[in-house]
Amino acid sequence: MATIFANDFQDMPYWWEAAPRQPLTHSDLPRTVDVAVIGSGYTGLNAALQTARGGRSTLVLEKDLTGYGCSSRNGGQAGTSYKPKFDRLAKRFGKQTALLMVQEGHRALAYLKHLIAEEKLDCDWNSCGRFLGVHSKGAFDKMAREYAKTPQEIAFEYHMVPKSEQRSEIGSDLFQGGCVLPAHGSIHPGKYHLELLKRVIDAGALVADLCPVKSIERRSGSFRLQTDRGTVDAADVVLATNGYTDQQFAWHDQRILPIGSFQIATEVLSDDLIATLIPNARVISDTRLIGNYFRLSPDYKRLLFGGRVTFTEATSTAGSETLYKQMVIVYPQLADVEVAYAWVGYVAYTTDISPHLGVQDNLFYAMGYCGSGITLSSYFGMKVGQKVLGSSEGNTALDGLPFKPWPKIIKFPGVLSNVTRLARVAESMGF
Repeated sequence: MATIFANDFQDMPYWWEAAPRQPLTHSDLPRTVDVAVIGSGYTGLNAALQTARGGRSTLVLEKDLTGYGCSSRNGGQAGTSYKPKFDRLAKRFGKQTALLMVQEGHRALAYLKHLIAEEKLDCDWNSCGRFLGVHSKGAFDKMAREYAKTPQEIAFEYHMVPKSEQRSEIGSDLFQGGCVLPAHGSIHPGKYHLELLKRVIDAGALVADLCPVKSIERRSGSFRLQTDRGTVDAADVVLATNGYTDQQFAWHDQRILPIGSFQIATEVLSDDLIATLIPNARVISDTRLIGNYFRLSPDYKRLLFGGRVTFTEATSTAGSETLYKQMVIVYPQLADVEVAYAWVGYVAYTTDISPHLGVQDNLFYAMGYCGSGITLSSYFGMKVGQKVLGSSEGNTALDGLPFKPWPKIIKFPGVLSNVTRLARVAESMGF
């Protein structure tokens, strides 16, 4: 397996080169705060930005370095990304409610773009669009039919690309056509996080990294949080841990399924080779149940290739060989290219593949972005911050959505791996 790695290979996210994770200057924790936010990723920082600017004393508590989780490990692809299909939602909740739910995904992308522009965040935002590769002719035809009948209230710009024209979008013959979504874009996730962190600190919030919450006690009208650096009393608490939620928060832990999302970054490639891979420099994903996602690096020198390759191997290098093989299936021309970086981050799936936010036992939370966290965690983090402030601006169409626990068996060793194998067999048979 070592043959796929470059001599200067680094077992860390590519994003950390330009946006390294560095410890903050430690200071004494305040004895009391209005708001304690647990987790310093996109959800927590967007929530903290709202509460701090809303006049509430705010403390962000992070058990690792700030943004150490998926906020600095994701693929840097941004879209509307609300996964449940409209028809399915309409059958369950009715047409009007379904329309409002899907519109939240549209608003999430609009919010991200507005935030970047309004705050002047230096994060390599690129309105490049997405090419969604389709895995079968049947899936292509089905997508075309479904998109054509999209209700006007949730209409979006798109154009179908038949297989005969596919090379205009991707230097591969693997897919059976696809679809271009011009509104989607790319971002440098590490830079976005650091820029957001600066805005939160400038707003007056305190951020304590390497400071895990050991216990949380619900008291009359407040919470007492015990950390390695002392005890803090908070009037309100926001849980913003998503795929890194631990069993201390049992109710939430039972309702999310952390899944490792692996990525590799190639060595620097020639300009000629880069030009053949993704001619329009779009972000790419595919329609398989367990698919891949990939893009060019912001400097257009590397291919960054990701996927959920395994549910048993936890280290980034352990999943790299499988991911490399998948990359070469898409791009045979990369068979001799070496891997310069490899990493893994944990996303959080819910039983209904929808994010959830609200209040449980007086604890505010937002989580469960199902692999679409750049837009959704930013938006719903902002919304939960507004909820803490008591503002009606925090209301969403997902409020009150039943948040059901996963069956306990799904987290048993080996169960997810078998589900993965079945899904891939079904897709290979054209389902």
